[in-house]
Amino acid sequence: MPKSKFASTMKNRVKLENDIKQKFPVNQLWDWQSKQTHRPVFVLHDGPPYANGPLHLGHFLNKIQKDIIVRYKLLAGHRIDFRLGWDCHGLPIELKALQKNKTKSTSEDPLTIRRLARQFASETLEKQKAELQSWGILADWSNCYKTFDKGYIIDQIKLFWILYQKGLLYRQYKPVNWSPTVQSALAESELEYNNKHQSTAIYVRFRLKNDDSLSRLLPQTSLENVYALIWTTTPWSLVGNQAVAVNENFKYLFVTFPSTNDTYIIAEPLLSNIKQYPPFSNEQFEIIGDCLGSQLTKVKYYHPIYQDQVTTYPIVISDHVTSELGTGLVHIAPAHGADDFLLSIKHNLQCVNAVNLTGHLHCPTIESLHNRNALDPNDGIQSILKHLNSNVLHHYQLTHSYPYDWREKKPVLILGSQQWFIDTTRLRDRACNVISDEVKIYPEGGGKSFLSMTARRPYWCISRQRCWGVPIPVFYSKDEKNELVVNEDIIEHLIKCVQEKGSIDFWWSADDIKDLLPKSMHDQAENLVRANDIFDVWFDSGSSFYSLLKDFNYQADLYCEGHDQFNGWFLSSLLLSTGFQSRAPFSNIFVHGFVVDKNNQKMSKSIGNVIEPSHMIYGGGKERFLENGFDVCREWVTRESYKQQCKASAEDLGKAYKRVYEIRNVLKFLLGNLYDYQVDKHSVAVENLTAVDQYMAYRLHQVLTTFHNDFDRYRMYHGLITAETFIQTDVSSFYCSVTKDRLYCNPPDSHLRRSTQTVFHLLLKCLNERLAPVMPYLAQELHNELSVLNHKEKKINDIFENEFTFLERAFTDISSELASTMVIVFHLRDTFHKMLQNRRAILCDIVLYLSDKAKVQLKQVIDVLGRHPSTVEMKIWQPLEELLQCSRVQQRSLSDLETDLTEENISSVDLPLIVLISVVRYKQRGHIPDQLVEHHRQSPLGKAKAGAAVGVSPPKDDKTPNLRTTPHDFKYVYPDFLPNPIPYLRDRILEKLERKDMFRRRQQIEIPEFYVGSVLGVTSADPYAPNRRNRFVGICIQRERHGLKHQFTLRNIVDGVGVEIIYELYNPTITKIEVLKLERRLDENLAYLRDAPPEYCTFPFDMEPVKLPPGSGVPLNTIQVPITSTHWQYKWERHDLKGVLLPKLPRSVGKASERYSQPWRQWDIMRQYRTEIHDDDRAEIFEDIEKHKQDLAQYRIDSKENVKITRTRQKAAGRKAILDDAPKANRPSSSTSQ
Repeated sequence: MPKSKFASTMKNRVKLENDIKQKFPVNQLWDWQSKQTHRPVFVLHDGPPYANGPLHLGHFLNKIQKDIIVRYKLLAGHRIDFRLGWDCHGLPIELKALQKNKTKSTSEDPLTIRRLARQFASETLEKQKAELQSWGILADWSNCYKTFDKGYIIDQIKLFWILYQKGLLYRQYKPVNWSPTVQSALAESELEYNNKHQSTAIYVRFRLKNDDSLSRLLPQTSLENVYALIWTTTPWSLVGNQAVAVNENFKYLFVTFPSTNDTYIIAEPLLSNIKQYPPFSNEQFEIIGDCLGSQLTKVKYYHPIYQDQVTTYPIVISDHVTSELGTGLVHIAPAHGADDFLLSIKHNLQCVNAVNLTGHLHCPTIESLHNRNALDPNDGIQSILKHLNSNVLHHYQLTHSYPYDWREKKPVLILGSQQWFIDTTRLRDRACNVISDEVKIYPEGGGKSFLSMTARRPYWCISRQRCWGVPIPVFYSKDEKNELVVNEDIIEHLIKCVQEKGSIDFWWSADDIKDLLPKSMHDQAENLVRANDIFDVWFDSGSSFYSLLKDFNYQADLYCEGHDQFNGWFLSSLLLSTGFQSRAPFSNIFVHGFVVDKNNQKMSKSIGNVIEPSHMIYGGGKERFLENGFDVCREWVTRESYKQQCKASAEDLGKAYKRVYEIRNVLKFLLGNLYDYQVDKHSVAVENLTAVDQYMAYRLHQVLTTFHNDFDRYRMYHGLITAETFIQTDVSSFYCSVTKDRLYCNPPDSHLRRSTQTVFHLLLKCLNERLAPVMPYLAQELHNELSVLNHKEKKINDIFENEFTFLERAFTDISSELASTMVIVFHLRDTFHKMLQNRRAILCDIVLYLSDKAKVQLKQVIDVLGRHPSTVEMKIWQPLEELLQCSRVQQRSLSDLETDLTEENISSVDLPLIVLISVVRYKQRGHIPDQLVEHHRQSPLGKAKAGAAVGVSPPKDDKTPNLRTTPHDFKYVYPDFLPNPIPYLRDRILEKLERKDMFRRRQQIEIPEFYVGSVLGVTSADPYAPNRRNRFVGICIQRERHGLKHQFTLRNIVDGVGVEIIYELYNPTITKIEVLKLERRLDENLAYLRDAPPEYCTFPFDMEPVKLPPGSGVPLNTIQVPITSTHWQYKWERHDLKGVLLPKLPRSVGKASERYSQPWRQWDIMRQYRTEIHDDDRAEIFEDIEKHKQDLAQYRIDSKENVKITRTRQKAAGRKAILDDAPKANRPSSSTSQ
């Protein structure tokens, strides 16, 4: 029996894992691997997280995923370079530091703010570092990088100077995203869009100047009240208006209102949109003229805010004017829009900021508007509406998407200011080529989104108006020109100062600007002023490649972060590296998903669904996690990380726990059977292994090949699933099962036993090493036991100080003949096990009835299995008996079949392989299951008589399962037995009682097998129908409800009208259910036939049954039904339907479908539960069904016997009555009768 100290229990996992950490610390392993200079280097560059708070589950998933990759590469023979880093600058840290000290940024000088921010970042960083070390991350902990280190700052300044010299950096006045809350510019990546934002939309009129250019367009018309009608959702920006834009190709109408004599210019395509608003909706108007947009360019108008009637403004042409929204005339505020700004350059327009840096209106000449909050509908917006007065024709609240500051969750403005930019127009094309040609992105498919983001990237604003960061090292002249001053001497002087003083705080602390300039420029100091801007944090983190990858030619082997970094760190690093060296800083990218809760919601403190990593590891929290330990959590990370949404819940961790537990028990079994095995003494050569042992070595080679292919392509999840499936099915269910007799019953030194132990050792060592990157503590624990087993005198080393063990070439050269033979054996084994009906295989004999051709095939199988030298100890059938785990295998001729079938203790089941009939002789109490007897009598073989053909041809290979012989798919055959999907509505006692009633009903009426998509004929009792019977024929379009209340719906077209009847399956008024055509459809609900052409659900009432070939499965009808173009009853486009052909949807309908789609349905736990019943429930229900099938078969047999007995008795009684009535003379004498 197996002997091992390796525990099967998973209790106290955390304590055991901590003990292993202390015995084999990661620092010691890192020092060892760093000395392996002969190995090739694998560089994993860590993206720096913010040092602004505690670590969350997203950090855990990211760092564990990186650790798995690092440990795999270490075992694969690499030396690792992996340095963790932290992003220590930026607004989040600055605000947290000020909040902690209960101060405001406006009340503190820059040096105080920097001191507080540095202190906060340092404290947070150390806390995060301690927690990361407790996770057992293998990294260079002595050389972590921080963006506020002097060396990092120096490298950042150097990179700035290189890019500036190449002309890739410039300073310009441009409208940028501005956060009034933090008073700083924001990059596009720092925005999030709120789809529920409400803006005040207004229709406002601009009075046109009465001059010759207007009179030529409207001759013989009063020109006093002619207006350009404007629609805008930013009324505050009207303060900065400098022009009106039109589309030169649009036709514009002059619409006049006789009641007021007011005339408005409106684009013709948009007139219909405006009719719903006053005054167009409640007053009569006339169209008095029209013109093209190009004819309006000489017309002038007066400013709507500054109504001085003196200064006029132009109407200009622009392509960004569209006919989708508004009036076809767009007001232009160059300081508050990118397109507006470009127009201002083209037409020499002024840039006037309507608001200041705090988001308040800036118009000193109008006291009622000045310093009002521009975004407050009750302050600035209301003041503007009041000031415009009658010029506002209509206003309303519009809900739409609007940019918000992703940190502060407050709306932003577009504001014109002098900022520093990276010239992305010069970098985009090269960066896109790099992504396409030089970078591999995993999982596959992510490259397309990264490419599109890079191609669409607008200019990148890298300057911020804060003080906690690296200053942009430039100066400006004090005169009106404000010229830029920067050169190599300035850069070298600043770098020298940073090296000497250890930080760049002197940029703010220097009282004399001469201290910031080289001596050669001291004479210019009086005319210069230092820049007050700092670098964007994405520039900080994006330059990490320049600082950390110098020794590796500025390129890492892998960047690994969440998919949100496509528009963040990945893109900033790519653009900076492309500008520096015209290539990417990475050769591979692995992208993982976001962690969500059990309801697929993003984790948020406001929702209260945040899961702390410690709860998942050590247990506790709202989810009530068990003590899972690190191996279980790492297994969960590996399986979930590749998904877009990584679901974290107690249920998911419970599944991971179960998988690890099962793997542990299989490995324990392998180890326990090696207690007396030593590799150097007892190993068996490949050519001397038994067939099954050789086959397992061959399968191990296949699995290892797949595993390494997956891990090398960063498909860790697939590699792990391959290994786990192999352990649970091939090793545990098959190999361990068929070799138990050898291990337990054969002599210790027998060849068969040593052959199996040789493969056990290979399996244990190879699989343990492959599981090690994912489950390092389990692997180390097992490695310790193996080391003690084989090398009792040697010191046990860390498992990661070894390299992967690969099989000898002899193991991989196993003949394909053996592999193909094992496929036949497995098919025979599976079929045999299906016939067992929950009885022990070892108590069963197998009798194989073979044709002459089949005998030849079976002989080939036996020859291959018996060809190996080790099988000399076996009888001819012993290899097959061992593989099938049966008592005995016998071979008979096909001609003996008819005779044997008459024996009372024999039953038969059809097989489609080389064995036409397989007969199972049950030794257990001589009992033959009634359902097998009935199955035989109803089968084509059981009905065969003299002269009839015995057996049928094997059915063609069909990918659809034969649901009638597949126990696990009984949910399709018996959907009425499924329990209620809502757990708290379930009553297990009631379900049990209902099943009994359902079985009794099935004894009274034969309820056939049918599916959604089958054509049925149902006869029911109807007192008002002729003969008191009513028969309806139709296609089954739905099956719903549970238990005795289960019902199905039939649909047919009668006299051109769709008729549907809902039947309760167990209603006693139903007298007969006929299956006229047995088939399934692609969908489990065919309600869409109501909106399909009638020919798809029209069936004749005298339809004859369609017969299926014997032994065939349930046909799957793959027809796709077209839906009519009229508006259908349900939004079929929102459902995941496979059997529907939808017409091409209008764009508006498609967008609405996306908006109201329900992607969460695929993760709906209850929806999954309706189709995947719990194993315990499934076993209980299926056991009841199988017992019912036995009882039903016996009931029918007894009924037939009773009928025969009754008829015999009736005949006997009839003869007796005849004799009684006959005259005594005619009766036979007693002697004669005797």
